[in-house]
Amino acid sequence: MSDPLVSCLMCTYGRPVLLGEAVKCFIDQDYQNKELVILNDQVGVKLVLENCPDNIRIYNMSTRFSSLGQKRNYIRCLADGDFYCIWDDDDLYMPWRITSSIDMFKNNHCDIAKAKYALWSIDNSNYGMANNLFHSQACITKEYMQKTLYPDKSVGEDAYFEKGANVCNQDVLPFYVYRWGNCGLSSGVHHVSGMLNDKESWEKSLTFKPYYDITGETMVKAEFQKDYWKEIGYYLKCVGSSYSIEWNKRIQ
Repeated sequence: MSDPLVSCLMCTYGRPVLLGEAVKCFIDQDYQNKELVILNDQVGVKLVLENCPDNIRIYNMSTRFSSLGQKRNYIRCLADGDFYCIWDDDDLYMPWRITSSIDMFKNNHCDIAKAKYALWSIDNSNYGMANNLFHSQACITKEYMQKTLYPDKSVGEDAYFEKGANVCNQDVLPFYVYRWGNCGLSSGVHHVSGMLNDKESWEKSLTFKPYYDITGETMVKAEFQKDYWKEIGYYLKCVGSSYSIEWNKRIQ
């Protein structure tokens, strides 16, 4: 029996450098039966991926969605997978992310699977470990995705979506990095997240890298700004993490 098709869903807006890093993470996955769907609703901007593989599709919209929730509802209709991985454009995913997620479903009857622990970084460095079960590391069954809608809001839409789900999490090697703060090595690109009534998801991001600097046809390159996996391996070793040996073995 062949491996199920996994659709990775990426909503993006005005951050082609971070988008390129997230695409690089997808291309490097050790899981083969996969597709990446990218939904861009920055009006007047046509994203084009350099040397685009056949299993990556970019949809450039002529109008902007009213909320992130609406955007997430739309993008899932563009995918063909048996499972769906959330693939936010401002975060990083290790090469074993999809494989590890699908393996969790083999031993658990659940709607959503996540790793018990994730990594985080501040200003593209300063790493740490968190047991926050971020929505961005979720792998979701087709059945749950089809029957559940995100609310028409941009903050907290993920928590509402998961509210009725049977979520399983296992203590596996972390496969996700949540990035906070300045995510760019040069001019600065802020992550897009928000908590509660904080409108950071849009207003604060503009103080780092103005989205209006990006216009017309914009080439996206699937490449990293630096060697994140090596940096994280060094961090895990320094703090004496139980994941250190396996991590450094995998990234060699």
